[in-house]
Amino acid sequence: MSVKYCFLMVFYVIIFGQLSLVAGYVSSAELKNPALLKQELLAIEKRLDAKLKALDEKLERLEKLESALESASISGPTVSGDIEAAKKQEITLTQTSEKPEVTESKPQSAHANLSYGKNGFEFRTDDNKFSLAIQNRIQTRYSNPFDSDPRSIDDLEREESSFRIRRARTRLRGHAYRPWLKYYLQYDWSQPVLRDLNLTIDKFKWARVWAGRGKVIYNDERVTSSASQQFVNRSIVNDIFTVDRQQGVQIFGNLFPGYWYDISYFAGVFSGLGVGEGSNDDDHMMYSGRIQWNALGGELPFSQSDLEFHEKPALSFAFAAATNRSKCTAFQTDNRSCRDLPGFEAGQDGQYRINQMMEEVRFKWRGFSLQHEMHWKEIIDTLKGQYDSARETNLLGGLIQAGYFPHYIIPSIPRNLEFAGRYAFVDPDARLNNDLQEEISGVMTYFINGHLNKLNFQVSHLIVQNQSDHRFWLQWDLTF
Repeated sequence: MSVKYCFLMVFYVIIFGQLSLVAGYVSSAELKNPALLKQELLAIEKRLDAKLKALDEKLERLEKLESALESASISGPTVSGDIEAAKKQEITLTQTSEKPEVTESKPQSAHANLSYGKNGFEFRTDDNKFSLAIQNRIQTRYSNPFDSDPRSIDDLEREESSFRIRRARTRLRGHAYRPWLKYYLQYDWSQPVLRDLNLTIDKFKWARVWAGRGKVIYNDERVTSSASQQFVNRSIVNDIFTVDRQQGVQIFGNLFPGYWYDISYFAGVFSGLGVGEGSNDDDHMMYSGRIQWNALGGELPFSQSDLEFHEKPALSFAFAAATNRSKCTAFQTDNRSCRDLPGFEAGQDGQYRINQMMEEVRFKWRGFSLQHEMHWKEIIDTLKGQYDSARETNLLGGLIQAGYFPHYIIPSIPRNLEFAGRYAFVDPDARLNNDLQEEISGVMTYFINGHLNKLNFQVSHLIVQNQSDHRFWLQWDLTF
């Protein structure tokens, strides 16, 4: 006997049972209330129609299943997997059609909500346990007659006018399991290199813990993202004195916020080889520390230009120091991040002891911004003798830059247009004369949407060993 006929027999039994109930109800109902009897009969008729419709659907599916079984008997075992899948699908559909109310009333798990903000496209679960923000950045630049900072006469004489994709990056950030357990990842497609990958326990503002790969919180010019710079690029000071990105642990926080003695502190321990190598070259670590006095109350973020238009003046003073022993005399974020400064040979493991210090001033008020840094760096070649004059080299450098939005005194000038100027110098060896490197730059920036979308035009007068040349930069920086 086929499955279809079994279902028909069950159907007739159900119909017979329903009709018996109707007959019994009619025989026992009081004829004095015909309206009530009519309502009950209509309700029974609706239930019967629904069951008839459901049974018709099941019979149709069973007929398809029987056809598949007949085909299987002809074609052999090659379709057995399809038959089993058809059986499972039939069971699932039957269960779903019989219990639709359970599916509709079942509470759903947390879903991710999509929004767009300053960190790009953000996905966030309803319970706020997880979030993920995706952001991309493109920086295109035209440079004439060269792009990089000159360190020698030969560098000044280059003719390499070009268009470049200077930066092309993707950022992922958010939190996991707890809103205070944050993560950050940044990849640079133009080099390519994994620039940042770190976790931050951000539960207490007075003590936050950072671990992984990223920037050492040392000086503002380097810590501030290249997307949030006032100029097209950092000054000639940066490449010489930066401690750049490292792999390690940092702790930082803000103490006594809002008071005149508002203090921010930063301290870290790192491998000391940058981000290009997975392990240390010796048993020495890099140590760094920064102390910052927020003199007028309120911690200044690492972002240049007074886009916020501070109604009240904001001022901070900072002092930082770092020490390291490795084969490196400088760093850059690259697959080979351990670099050799001009005049220094490629180091052996643990050859160079680096000691350096920095002082910094930042000020913002009513569209005006001012920044100053002064750097000192000592390089000790431990392979040279104690009395060798070339054993120790001292380097000095500094910068001062200021910017203003003139719209606030000349309303006819666009509100989003800023003009800024900068002077920077590097003395690569304090013992020598006539080796000074200098930069005098002016920049005009139109902020289409703050630092997220802006156009820069910068002119620089660059001096190396009393010879000079000009450099022109035109740049569009877009973050989305």
